[in-house]
Amino acid sequence: MTVESLRDRQADLARTAIFETVVRHLEAGDADDVAMEDLAREAGVSRRTLYRYFPNRSDLLSATGEWVRAEVLDLPIDVGEEGITENFRAAAAKLAKRPELARALLRTQAGRAVRTGYRDERATAIRRAVRAEVPDLSRRDLDRAAGVIGYLCSSSAWITIQDETGLDASSAQAAVAWALDVLLARLRAGDHPNSKGGTK
Repeated sequence: MTVESLRDRQADLARTAIFETVVRHLEAGDADDVAMEDLAREAGVSRRTLYRYFPNRSDLLSATGEWVRAEVLDLPIDVGEEGITENFRAAAAKLAKRPELARALLRTQAGRAVRTGYRDERATAIRRAVRAEVPDLSRRDLDRAAGVIGYLCSSSAWITIQDETGLDASSAQAAVAWALDVLLARLRAGDHPNSKGGTK
């Protein structure tokens, strides 16, 4: 093993320890209140090391978001050939296995900052998927449809339904999947605001 590859491995281990520490605090519900110095100490790295990798809290949370998406939850950015509804089902099932993390990503300042690392890319991917499934949408209708579908595909939708109705996570996710199927079917059938006979 070369000196460079050993350094890279040590850097990866340090970064992973830092990310794991942030996630522990997210799941515990106190991530908004933890100082950078405390995160470094708990992760077993020096303050200097933490700031070398992440010059500020915003950089740390954004990088944590990408790590959580790719390594912890294994959530793809793009909607694959399975389509929008099945992509939602798969992602929601993974998030449901980490309920404290799923809620922290929505309800805490740190969690929302973590989500910004991949939110824009995901919104773009959903817009592409809507365009692929309903190619004749006008730009205005595509904006509206992608906005609603993007919301439905986020954990915000099923967690809110769960909280507001008392449904369990699985039932709330099934309700969202049903809404996605109905909306997409209506759009494919030409029932959209700019179509003749569509909703005004």
